[in-house]
Amino acid sequence: MFGNIIVKAVFLLLSMAYTDSKPIEPVHIHASAPSYAKWGRMAMEETAKAYRDSSIIDYKYEGRFETNNENAEERFLLWLVHDGREFGVRVTITIRTSTDTFLSSKIEEIPSRS
Repeated sequence: MFGNIIVKAVFLLLSMAYTDSKPIEPVHIHASAPSYAKWGRMAMEETAKAYRDSSIIDYKYEGRFETNNENAEERFLLWLVHDGREFGVRVTITIRTSTDTFLSSKIEEIPSRS
């Protein structure tokens, strides 16, 4: 019985080696980045520039808010720490929706939760 399995395996390998068919490629499923990912990176970069001595410790996407027929705001809430003090900033990135291009950004410090 074991010999029969080996013969079948060798036959299968030889037949695969001498056929014109291509081997089956494995399917790779990649999780696509969310639509707001590039604006989130920009929000973090702008915050890091404005608060150079602080560390970003948390990040939340608040959503896209249509402002008119042509523009929208992508809003992010980031929590920072500086000298032991935690505080939040809201970063608003205004974009032109038809071309998905940057128009402006605004950073507002959020009052402390305490």
